[in-house]
Amino acid sequence: MAIKQAPTIEILEDGSQVVGGVIWIHPDRVSGAPCFVKTRVPIQNLFDYLESGAPLEEFLIGFRPITRDQAIKVLELARTGLFDFLSRSENSTRP
Repeated sequence: MAIKQAPTIEILEDGSQVVGGVIWIHPDRVSGAPCFVKTRVPIQNLFDYLESGAPLEEFLIGFRPITRDQAIKVLELARTGLFDFLSRSENSTRP
């Protein structure tokens, strides 16, 4: 079983945060929405595209500054967070 590591969170001089090297959060930019690093593209846009049934390629065409690697990393962070949450909730409900 692989050991899971929490994503790194870097605090920048301007008070913004960079999560996992791919998500940028600044309370005064884009209303504080988590964005792809070095852009103002909210990561929510990726989830909205995929939820609507659009392929990842369509998202990447619509948001050219975002690379495939960045999008995959955000999805991996979301998956890891979900699995970690489920693991904790299973352990708390077991006798």
